[in-house]
Amino acid sequence: MTFHVEYKLHSAGEVKGIDVAAKSRADAYTKAAFDIIPQIEGQQVYSAWVASVTYQNGNYRRLNNFEGKPF
Repeated sequence: MTFHVEYKLHSAGEVKGIDVAAKSRADAYTKAAFDIIPQIEGQQVYSAWVASVTYQNGNYRRLNNFEGKPF
């Protein structure tokens, strides 16, 4: 599965996004927030949340997550 993780670097910063291959929402959040995004951006994220998932069969689902509910 491919999860789309959205994130902010500052409280009033722009919302950015990254796609992460993972087995679960929690796994995608952990990989993105603590491994991938800090390597790309050079700093820790202010907040991150799992916004959507694309399943292996191609189905897409928007998740009801937001800044205060990460996964």
